[in-house]
Amino acid sequence: MGTHLTIGYLQSKMIRMPLNLNYDWNTAINNCENTQSVIDYIVSNGTTDENWRVLHTIKTINDINRTNTKQD
Repeated sequence: MGTHLTIGYLQSKMIRMPLNLNYDWNTAINNCENTQSVIDYIVSNGTTDENWRVLHTIKTINDINRTNTKQD
């Protein structure tokens, strides 16, 4: 059985650095319960780059999960 990437992977890709200067943002991202809530938060509060990054990350998750499903 393959490993499926989940919300935790998406959250980790949306964390801002340095951590101590982005506490509120990172807390909000980590409190998101699903992919749609991460997207909604970034659309409302993120930069253009973060909007593109979240879409790219979701595509990557879907591609990897699809590949892992075929191998199962």
